[in-house]
Amino acid sequence: MTKKQEKGHVYIPETLFKEIADGDNHALEELYYISYKPLYAFLLSLTLNKEDADDLLQDTYIRVREAAHLYRHQGNPMAWIMKIAKNLFLMKKRKEKGKETLELSEINTMIENTFYGMDQVEDRLFLEELFLHIKKEDREIIIMNVLMGMTFSEIASLIDKPLGTVLSRYHRAMKRLKNLMKQKEERR
Repeated sequence: MTKKQEKGHVYIPETLFKEIADGDNHALEELYYISYKPLYAFLLSLTLNKEDADDLLQDTYIRVREAAHLYRHQGNPMAWIMKIAKNLFLMKKRKEKGKETLELSEINTMIENTFYGMDQVEDRLFLEELFLHIKKEDREIIIMNVLMGMTFSEIASLIDKPLGTVLSRYHRAMKRLKNLMKQKEERR
């Protein structure tokens, strides 16, 4: 296991994309099981709607299968997959304006179900706080860095923001989360 795997980051062997491009459905299945939880969390943070996140998750893997031959070594395959997912989300958003979103309690339940199998309770609690108390843009940055192991440069490229903006949002959101957690501890 690499250090990234030990920290809970997603490790995707880049050879899977060649195998998928060659029509290997087992490689696609392996990619799915490696990456679906963090990708679903990312999509849920974008859509705040379980059905849309489910649909986009499926559409993303279909698109990955269709475009696997276009994949080029870039250091973090998850960034490529997330770029596909975000583009699909943006296309869907353009088509559907004004759709209902979930209540916070429903989001909390979905997050709990999505991350039920996470090894560390602290990580799961952290994610629940993340979804409830910080801005959507900041939430996305933290999910990409903490859960998916993306560098801040990769995140900046994916969301089309300057590196300084990404770092600023990350640090501001982390400070807010730390303060919220400290307040909760003081109430106990």
